[in-house]
Amino acid sequence: MSDQLQDKPSSGFGHYLVSVAERDVDLLLMEEFHASDAFVSWFCAKLGLPEVRGDGAWHSVSDSDGETDLLLRVNADGQRVAVFIENKVAALEQHEQAQRYHIRAAREQQQGKCDAYVTVICAPERYLSGLNAQSNYQYKVSYEEIATWFSEQPDRRSSWRRQVIEHAIEQARRGYQLVLHTAHTAFHHAYWEIVRSNYPDLVMRPVKGRGAGSTWVVLKGRNFPKHDVQIDHKLTDGIVRLSFFKHNLAELLELRIDWPDGVRLTGLPKSVTADILVARIDLEQPLEMQRAAVDQALQAAQRLVPFGTIFT
Repeated sequence: MSDQLQDKPSSGFGHYLVSVAERDVDLLLMEEFHASDAFVSWFCAKLGLPEVRGDGAWHSVSDSDGETDLLLRVNADGQRVAVFIENKVAALEQHEQAQRYHIRAAREQQQGKCDAYVTVICAPERYLSGLNAQSNYQYKVSYEEIATWFSEQPDRRSSWRRQVIEHAIEQARRGYQLVLHTAHTAFHHAYWEIVRSNYPDLVMRPVKGRGAGSTWVVLKGRNFPKHDVQIDHKLTDGIVRLSFFKHNLAELLELRIDWPDGVRLTGLPKSVTADILVARIDLEQPLEMQRAAVDQALQAAQRLVPFGTIFT
């Protein structure tokens, strides 16, 4: 048999792969991080870490601020550096996803699990070129670069992995198709009705449809700047968050704001947030069964509204 797999359907049975999910790429990369020192060295060199030794890799690491697809830790110049990796094939980027990577990474550093960190997004080049300007991952590594690395390895295993990555690239070219989630769509629509009827200081866009991953609500105050300031209710995490993009924690502290009780400030490289903890929401349950929790969150959002214009 040839040392190189053929880029065509297998004889008699159709294509080798019907589709490649993001989890498939997660686990492919995870295995390489554990099994290939050469791949770890190559990947980290793309992040400005030229001399490293692998120190573990983890999949789907979660906390109250969301999920890290892959977490690679390496030793570099005597430091334990954690590499926080978001992996995308074609699914839309979640709101504030890049910022939340920095929040989680900073928390892990504060807890002593690493001495330093970097954040990176892996995705097809077409996806990376279309990222929102507010997506402040520190590094980007394209699927095309990863596929090229595999193509340069002499073994059949690498040839197969190149094909998997190239299949994912092709899927990305076809684009992301939102699969509507009936329960989530109904919940968001009911939430919008409550905002429109009972909270005149808050603005929420009408709901057209929501997928299974739609677990937050974006709100604005009526006098907020058009861009760079907004309030998010992270439903399943129990957080109401006021975010200032293009400002930092030092700038916010200089204003000497008298924040409401319970507000937690978090600084990121290109933004700063003010959070209030509220009750968590179960999106599989009707809103009316959780009306008290929704009102608690919207009242928290109203308390944050007056602060949305402090930089204007």
